[in-house]
Amino acid sequence: METEKKSVLRLILSSKKIKQDDKIVSRKKKFFQQICFLLLIVVSVFFLIRIKAHIVSGDSMLPTLKNNDRLLVMKGEYPSRYNLITFVPKNKEKESYIKRVLGLPGDRIWLDQNNLYINHQMSSSNLTPENESALLGSELPDGTLKVRVSWEVAAKLQGISSIPEHQYFVLGDNRRHSTDSRQLGLIDFKQIEGVVRFRYYPLDRLGSIN
Repeated sequence: METEKKSVLRLILSSKKIKQDDKIVSRKKKFFQQICFLLLIVVSVFFLIRIKAHIVSGDSMLPTLKNNDRLLVMKGEYPSRYNLITFVPKNKEKESYIKRVLGLPGDRIWLDQNNLYINHQMSSSNLTPENESALLGSELPDGTLKVRVSWEVAAKLQGISSIPEHQYFVLGDNRRHSTDSRQLGLIDFKQIEGVVRFRYYPLDRLGSIN
């Protein structure tokens, strides 16, 4: 009889322990679900605040980017040289262009009629060539980029010896089919939406963008 009582008692204790273990597992599961939910909210908020999706329209960035490529853009970043950026052109607030940054604030610039020269390697001790200086290729300082701009842009750049603060010179990789700083002039940081970091479609070309 005593043995039976002990067996029953053990069963009761074992049952209570199982229930307690179940409660602990349930609490841990609920806690884990809450953490996952909070992480999802944090990631979603981060995505909305810092990341913007962009769809490439046209062929101005061939061969780097193709029409209808889907990209992720990091908002609010200051671009470095050769970064791809998206920006809103002036007077076209509903449009978004994507181009490559080739001129940064502080780069030296000068003009020969509507030929613009940009150089980021000249030391501060070197004088910027005067405007309307028809320099031969052999006379150009190392690292000089020569670009023909519209007469309207050339007029706006007259008298400027370096790219002003918070302004950028951008070009499309496919120069023959691109509307960029050659027609638009310098791009202000306020116009820039962000720096292109990742291509998520098409899947066979998925990956980071340099």
